[in-house]
Amino acid sequence: MRQTHLRQVDLNLLFALHALLEERHITRSAKRCFLSQPAMSRALERLREMFGDTLLIRSGRAYERTVRGDSLLRELQALLPRLEAMVRGEEFHPARSQERFRLALTDHASMILMPLLVGNIRVGAPNVTIETSPWRDEAYDDVTAGRIDVALCAESSPPALETELLFHLDFVCVVGSKQQVRSRRLTLAQYLPLPHALVETWAGQQTLVDRTLAQLGVKRRVVLSVPFFVPAIFAVAHTDMIVTVPRRLAKIVGTIGGVRLVEPPREIKPFPYFMAWHPRLTGEPAQMWFREQLRLAARTI
Repeated sequence: MRQTHLRQVDLNLLFALHALLEERHITRSAKRCFLSQPAMSRALERLREMFGDTLLIRSGRAYERTVRGDSLLRELQALLPRLEAMVRGEEFHPARSQERFRLALTDHASMILMPLLVGNIRVGAPNVTIETSPWRDEAYDDVTAGRIDVALCAESSPPALETELLFHLDFVCVVGSKQQVRSRRLTLAQYLPLPHALVETWAGQQTLVDRTLAQLGVKRRVVLSVPFFVPAIFAVAHTDMIVTVPRRLAKIVGTIGGVRLVEPPREIKPFPYFMAWHPRLTGEPAQMWFREQLRLAARTI
């Protein structure tokens, strides 16, 4: 059948053709397609005209397929399930999938969330690939452009993206062993003049800490700026510096020597952590499954 004829074709006839070629019987084919026997006979005549072939040849009380009929049946057996999946929506089977998921996330989320996420996925979807990239200022642009599937961050996303709260995290101060302040909780007056290691998460700031301080009209004393939380924790060990980090992260690495944990000023509040994705991926089965894996990992946190 030439492509130029496609607009003239009644595609519903393909389902009748499939039934006729499989059943090789007019009455059984008619019942299968919920048609009367005369209607199925008329469908067969139209199909013979459409394909320029007899398709079915009577042999006694039954029919036999022609060579063209055999060829068409093989093609229909591959084509019709794909057409039905296109209309119904592709199903996602994690155990068989070789899907690739692209995730942008912050340093601390890679420490506290990734082990849980990867552990679950390796059990249920061993052939799935996860590609992660560090959070950057343009991460939401990457989501919009389709370069990233999901971005995880505490920063509010553009209105054009879908967002969902995953969890809340609070802060704790990791204090080096040479720092003389011994309070269990720092007041703001104690906190600000101490020598701080700043973990730069956005445009030269550790945003969730420094924005809060800026709203109060104050600023802390920063003596070291690093891009990652864990190196910052190791850097302050055995010094007089402090670094303010998410509590769950501090618990993971808090067994290292030369540091202790101190509660931050009450003005530094817990923060929400979101996942963001483009609306075009909202109903896509594989992406729905991946976001559910992120939720499951977040619930464990």
